Amino acid sequence: MNKKVYMLAIVSFVVGTVELIIGGTLDLVAEDLDVTIGQAGLLITIFSLVFAIASPILLTLTAKVERKKLTLLSLFVFFLGNLLAFWSPTYSIILAARIISAASGSLLVVLGITIASSIVKKDYQARAIGIIYMGISGSLVLGVPIGLTLSNIFGWRSPFLLVAILTIASMIGVAFSLEKIEPKPALPIKEQIRTLKNSKIFSAQLTSI
Repeated sequence: MNKKVYMLAIVSFVVGTVELIIGGTLDLVAEDLDVTIGQAGLLITIFSLVFAIASPILLTLTAKVERKKLTLLSLFVFFLGNLLAFWSPTYSIILAARIISAASGSLLVVLGITIASSIVKKDYQARAIGIIYMGISGSLVLGVPIGLTLSNIFGWRSPFLLVAILTIASMIGVAFSLEKIEPKPALPIKEQIRTLKNSKIFSAQLTSI
């Protein structure tokens, strides 16, 4: 197995961590930003919705961009989104920051999957994709306890700073370990939606939902 796949899995772990990292501190977020618990919870909901919707759209729009360059650009935008969340003085600004992080993060996960499957032999493609998803799954499990621990020690904003630092480290890893990867033709959004006619694909999507 190409070791670069594990580096891409780390990227997916960092991206996935952001979704639920404030899940255990919504009361602190609500009190600090002077909003209700429900409004604070919307910061998680909006991330999930944008994450789900943005990836096929952004993947289509960036179909002709070289993959390494696009990954680095997406990581930079993701870094800015988390830095903005760390700094945000108002609820509206952190809401915008979450949208930025979700959109760039969704593209990073899709890029990780496509790059991982393209840098290994055909026999290892399924395993490579599984490793990327392992990074996402691990982040969903660890996101809340990591966020809760850091928030109790340093304040609820600190997890966003940690993610921003990890994003910089990921950018360095991608910059030095990946070669240029030319893009492959992307399926139009209509074709992507049409794949849901396959009962196996549709049932898998229902499970995720």
